[in-house]
Amino acid sequence: MLAGLNKGPGHKIVAWNSALIYDMIFTQPVFYEFPRLQVPTVLMIGDADTTAIGSDIAPPEVKAKIGNYKVLGKQVAQMIPGARLVEFKGKGHAPQMEDPQGFNKALLSELQ
Repeated sequence: MLAGLNKGPGHKIVAWNSALIYDMIFTQPVFYEFPRLQVPTVLMIGDADTTAIGSDIAPPEVKAKIGNYKVLGKQVAQMIPGARLVEFKGKGHAPQMEDPQGFNKALLSELQ
């Protein structure tokens, strides 16, 4: 999947979107915008995910708080009105790739 995204015909769009996402992460405190969401929201998170963009340059007090999705997933789900949280036990940053059948089953269940 990633090889197709990064080397396929749409690779320039993927690169541009990635740049926009990283810019948002580094320059905009979107965390505080979650309560403003007014759309149906399902968070699908691998509970073993420790992804923390910027952790290599973060001060120790910040580094200790980022990438803990077992805590952050629940916290964000409570911040978004009516949000639902689906956690994939033992899965990391990409549960859709680590457990495609389990992910698809959960996704289809949430879409009904």
